[in-house]
Amino acid sequence: MTRPARSAVLRAGGYILDADTPVLLNRALRPDVAPADLSRFAEDRWKLSPAIHEKHYESKSLNFALVPESFRRIAKAYVWLELNGDHDVTVLRRASFKGQLSVTSMHNHLRMVRVFLDWLDHHAITTLEAVTTSDLDRFLDAVRDAPIREAERFDVIQAVRRLWAMREALPPEARLPQEPPWNGKEARFLLGPLRRPAENLTPRIPETTMSLMLCWALRFVEDFSDDITAARAEYRTLVGRTRPTYPAPTSNRHASFADAATRIDALISEFRSRGEPLPGKRTAEGVLEPHWAHLGRLTGLDYQLLERDGPHRKTILDAGMPVAEAAHLQRHPTGLLDDRPWRSRIDYDDVKDLVHALYAACFTVIAYLSGMRPGEILSLERDCVTYDPTSRLWLLRGLRWKNATDADGTKIPEGQYREDPWVVIEPVARAVAVLEQLTDTAVLFPSRLVWTRKPHDRDGARTGAEITKDLARFTDWVNAYCRDHDRTDMIPTPARAIAPSQFRRTLAWFICRRPRGLVAAAIQYGHLHVQITQGYGGNYASGFPDDLAFEQWLARLDELDEAERRLSDGEHVSGPAADAYRSRVGGGSSRFAGRVIRGGRQARHILANPSLQIYPGQAMTCVFNAATALCELVPSTDDARHTPDTTDCRPTCRNIARTDNDMVAVRTEATELRAVVADSASPAIRLARHRQRLHHLDKILTDHSDSRDESADRP
Repeated sequence: MTRPARSAVLRAGGYILDADTPVLLNRALRPDVAPADLSRFAEDRWKLSPAIHEKHYESKSLNFALVPESFRRIAKAYVWLELNGDHDVTVLRRASFKGQLSVTSMHNHLRMVRVFLDWLDHHAITTLEAVTTSDLDRFLDAVRDAPIREAERFDVIQAVRRLWAMREALPPEARLPQEPPWNGKEARFLLGPLRRPAENLTPRIPETTMSLMLCWALRFVEDFSDDITAARAEYRTLVGRTRPTYPAPTSNRHASFADAATRIDALISEFRSRGEPLPGKRTAEGVLEPHWAHLGRLTGLDYQLLERDGPHRKTILDAGMPVAEAAHLQRHPTGLLDDRPWRSRIDYDDVKDLVHALYAACFTVIAYLSGMRPGEILSLERDCVTYDPTSRLWLLRGLRWKNATDADGTKIPEGQYREDPWVVIEPVARAVAVLEQLTDTAVLFPSRLVWTRKPHDRDGARTGAEITKDLARFTDWVNAYCRDHDRTDMIPTPARAIAPSQFRRTLAWFICRRPRGLVAAAIQYGHLHVQITQGYGGNYASGFPDDLAFEQWLARLDELDEAERRLSDGEHVSGPAADAYRSRVGGGSSRFAGRVIRGGRQARHILANPSLQIYPGQAMTCVFNAATALCELVPSTDDARHTPDTTDCRPTCRNIARTDNDMVAVRTEATELRAVVADSASPAIRLARHRQRLHHLDKILTDHSDSRDESADRP
């Protein structure tokens, strides 16, 4: 319950704040916000959602009832200035807080300020003007010892410094000491540098899970979507009819006896002519009876009129019609799975689960095959995909929220349309088209997926939490379907629920861990050029190439560690680059152990270190040296590295090394070629080519064996 604050007027930053002052006076509001929806200064709960333009965000508010009462009005004045004040806060030793805090960050910022105010209240300090430098030092010690995350310690210190920086704009009783807190030192000097984890903490989706999840998602989008879209349309028609709790305008609760009897007779005749049983369900006692609620939807009558004992119930039971154990929709599915209909009928009660699963499938296809951030996907609107016939590329345009700031560093609340669109492939375009057919809203992932007559408190896009639940419903539906149909392609369910943020990280991992790296991604996703793989993120501003570089760094370290283990176990290496291979691999991974990578750009430049320039190829290992390489890819625009093309290795290249592990592939190919050469029916030209290739492989095997013997003879 909202408790009004004291009615005294406050003066802060040139503004007069009274009980009726709007909380979001100088913030850009959503177009659909009415003035009556805005919170006022006197209220203890301030709604921030009117100024949050990200349609996929959950409702946010500030609860000042949690602030100690002695500081509540001052806390409101400070937060109001942060939300509305036109100021450029310059703080301490050339450090600057540029621009306003975003509305979405205010919830966490107030929580950090509350840590300070709660501490003051606990120590019987009731005004900010009573705080001394000794109090601030004691508070700093308390923060250092507090059982909170390291990042939160930094946020608390920054919140106090920002509160001090606003002192001149606040009333006198709300001003911290004139001397800067802690002699003006920043949090990194007071607490030590913030230790960021060396590895991206976003977990990857396991490979088998992701592969089968994508497979089923594509089936939903390409094969099942027409049936589910039609089922949703029929559901919308039926759900709007008579229900006791929500009578519709078409309700005929008081219909005349004759009219009701006519409707019932017509329905029975319709089912009899189609040769179908009446919709039914089992009672709690296990008795199969007509599905009275669904019969009410079909006739437009109140189902209680049909269910209770009377002439209408008797007419239905005396018709002698068989009764099904489901309430089937009229449309018969046409989508195929393994050349057979994926299901015979769709039940009315299954529509919600199918619609949620289809949305999750579309999200999976778009997220995994584009590299977009979850918020960017959930904010997509109609007509966002176009096809460029000149380049023969599908282009997807949408808003970006991260790093969308103006020249002063202030977040642009409405977001920004990307200057360069995402380059996507046809399955992504198909998923967008399915969403456009599935919903009649402007946003493609609406908060309400299935129309009902119940009121709803939010009109916007689905939130991350909602799409997480949809993904769980999707995998549950697939696995239940597989069990019911004795299928073996169930989706392995990770211990932790799959979150929308995991797809982007998983895509980067797949690209880096697939054989031949980016080339495999280009082939897998139907791209014509490797450069288009970079187009998954559109450009480096998207951040996806940073994720890619980080995964390349981790993959390279894993490869180096495995190579070092084999070498220490006595693996033999031959070829012109054998010595360079042994030099780089020996202790290679330990040279980078503990290295903290703070960004994708740093990862890309570290990858240029010669110790990491080892690339497993087809039956050989490239110990890359740009000066002697006979093949070379063009470097990326912001990367000093040149990388080899291991798909087009030249036999005379001085960068080739061959390990015992590589020899396994050489022997396998040689064995296969010997069988072909021994076949006298092989065409002469083909036979000569295979003999030449076999001779080359035998020489590689002989040279590898001879060099092993030579190394063994050395003292």
